[in-house]
Amino acid sequence: AKNVLPRVTICTVTLNREKVIKEALRSMLSQTYPKDKVSVIIVDGGSSDGTVETCRRMLQDAGLASYEIIVQKSTIPEARNTCISRADGEYILFWDSDIIMRPDSLEKLVRASSTGMDILSADVKFTRITNFSEGWGLLETYSAKALDRVEKAPAVTMSATLIRRSVAENVKFDPDLTLYEDMDFCMRAARQGYTIAVHRGVVAVDLNPTSEPSSDIFTGKPLHELTRGLRKKARAKIYALSPDNGLKGFLKYAVKTRRHGFYLGYTVVLPLLAYSILAGNLLLTIPPAAYILGYASYQIKSRGLRQGLKVLALSFLVGLPLSLLMLYYAAKNSLRYISGRVSWKN
Repeated sequence: AKNVLPRVTICTVTLNREKVIKEALRSMLSQTYPKDKVSVIIVDGGSSDGTVETCRRMLQDAGLASYEIIVQKSTIPEARNTCISRADGEYILFWDSDIIMRPDSLEKLVRASSTGMDILSADVKFTRITNFSEGWGLLETYSAKALDRVEKAPAVTMSATLIRRSVAENVKFDPDLTLYEDMDFCMRAARQGYTIAVHRGVVAVDLNPTSEPSSDIFTGKPLHELTRGLRKKARAKIYALSPDNGLKGFLKYAVKTRRHGFYLGYTVVLPLLAYSILAGNLLLTIPPAAYILGYASYQIKSRGLRQGLKVLALSFLVGLPLSLLMLYYAAKNSLRYISGRVSWKN
């Protein structure tokens, strides 16, 4: 019965998401879960558009148990920890500002969690859409094909994830992890014996308009945030590649995503370029120059001159060291496996 359902605090971290957060809130407020058992916390990083006003307008008359909008400059893990410290429900549902789900999703997640799941994610589908109506259509399409089962996982994203508040308070997010904070959170939670799973019967669609270029490096973040905790980020990312978090898993991932494989190509390209310049061999400079200029041309075409050049610089300063660290941890795990040691225990 609905009257025995526990209280849930829905937490959304956002920054300059005025357009897409309307869709997320529309989905959130359509949930069949009793609204008198739902509180909402929005942590806004200091939006310069109408994000905060939109949230306030949509939440103030929604009939929720409570809602709170906190505006403070913070990184994603810092904002998530703020949510945890302010939450009062038995469960916390992290709901990203670009996520939509069907109306029965929250209730399904809560009921499945009551069987012993500590961290339970919806089945998140990353999409590239031309308009939001297309995204809602994809939600119905994916949901119609979804299998109603719960599968254990080594890690999940925090895009649409239900967590017992006691677990969240115990683990918390590492403020150094300005990328992959969710993978690190799951890695540390698993070490403490908490169960992590994905509910395949609950689909969450991540709305990404084609008019906005995607990137593995968050180009809007300052360099010091991107390089902060880089070793931890690499380790968390490799952990999430299970069932094979060794070299085989990393190489498959690098081929699939292409970005990390491209970044690792710099280990050959940059020394070759430097050697050819020092040797005065102009012919030898052509392959490495073409490698770099081709990438720069693509990014400039997609993002404009200023952002394109910034992404190029970040590929050297963040993409390459991150990829090298991932390669290091993957190799380390493979060596541990070969020697009979279990990964991630030390």
